[in-house]
Amino acid sequence: MARFKARSWLSALLMAGMLSSCGGGGSATLTTDSTAQPQAGSVVARTAPMGVLVPLYGYPLVYSGSGATRTTVTNPAWAEVAAQAAAVPTVAIINPSNGPVACSTPPAPTLSAFTQGIAALHAAGVTVLGYVHTSYGQRDPALVQQDVQTYAQCYGVDGVFFDEVSTHADTASYYANAAAAVRQDIQPSSGKPALVAINPGAYPDSAIAAVADITVIHESADAQVLPIPVSLSSISPQKFAYLALRLSDLPQVQTATLSSLYQQGIGYVYLTDQGSGTDPWATLSTQYAAMVQTLQTLNQTQN
Repeated sequence: MARFKARSWLSALLMAGMLSSCGGGGSATLTTDSTAQPQAGSVVARTAPMGVLVPLYGYPLVYSGSGATRTTVTNPAWAEVAAQAAAVPTVAIINPSNGPVACSTPPAPTLSAFTQGIAALHAAGVTVLGYVHTSYGQRDPALVQQDVQTYAQCYGVDGVFFDEVSTHADTASYYANAAAAVRQDIQPSSGKPALVAINPGAYPDSAIAAVADITVIHESADAQVLPIPVSLSSISPQKFAYLALRLSDLPQVQTATLSSLYQQGIGYVYLTDQGSGTDPWATLSTQYAAMVQTLQTLNQTQN
């Protein structure tokens, strides 16, 4: 079976020695303070429902048996995300092999599996992003653009999720160029503009956040909800996403965490109890359906 993701967010975290912001490299350039807006717990007027941003890094298919008895079925995680997508806006990130598998004619088995899986997600109303790592702004921009073009030409995705994103202002042009490539090359079948998501894993400089439609401002093994820095007040919190992993007490903390994030105006969320000794993004949270139900209830309170 294909190697889905050689450089997981969790491994990047461990290499950097940062359990508090594993998606981003180095410490965040912005810190929260008592003047941050809005304060955690304050209620922000929303113009859109809260959605899910789910890293769906498992292979689209699973197999059992061998030879004449071998069967192939949809990965239960992919099936669950599709089944729940009618309840809340859902954005899924796919990652064939630390980025896209190359285009080929005829399509390689991995490419075929992913294009079929993406089509099924689309049919359920899921927005699909392709994974591209950036090595905190140090990866060759030509390789980043090559990955973007491969997704555009052969996968039918709706946009790109840039991982290992720097928080520092001096890389803003790097990410602006990467985002421009996505918006130029990817043309979603929905007719909507291509979506750009970035993962610094912490609050970045505002010049970094400004290039994206979605910015992951938390990716960590805790469920802390920190106030948004005043320096990011020009950006709607509905463009921010919150990811938390390895939450062993997830059934106890999920509802309160989601409620707090909703009140703060955060646009996208994903909480998971996966990740103890494994890739946390290869298997779906055991509480995924409950999370979606809670989000649906919260969204029904929207004015």
